[in-house]
Amino acid sequence: MLFRSIIINLLRNAKHAVEDAHRPNPHIGVSLSRVNGHVEIKVTDNGVGIEQQNMPKIFRHGFTTKNTGHGFGLHSGALAAKEMGGSLSAHSDGPGTGAAFTLVLPVANQPTKS
Repeated sequence: MLFRSIIINLLRNAKHAVEDAHRPNPHIGVSLSRVNGHVEIKVTDNGVGIEQQNMPKIFRHGFTTKNTGHGFGLHSGALAAKEMGGSLSAHSDGPGTGAAFTLVLPVANQPTKS
């Protein structure tokens, strides 16, 4: 449930970012990789991007740049990722450059076969 909520929120945010950018070629990407006992799920977009002064604030409770936002989604997602033993991070080179959000979670141990 926590995992699904995080992914839905990241995709919804990416959708809003590309819509607000009014690009002729909107793009949202999702990639999955396994690194050192962890799985990394990255959601990228070519939307409006994130201003550098907002980067340290985006996971704070109540912080939003949306007119209709509440500032709970990314904050809740970061807390949920931590609760599952992982992390949620973000990167953007600034306005107009899109953004990338990376969810890192530990891979559950698989039972060994005898």
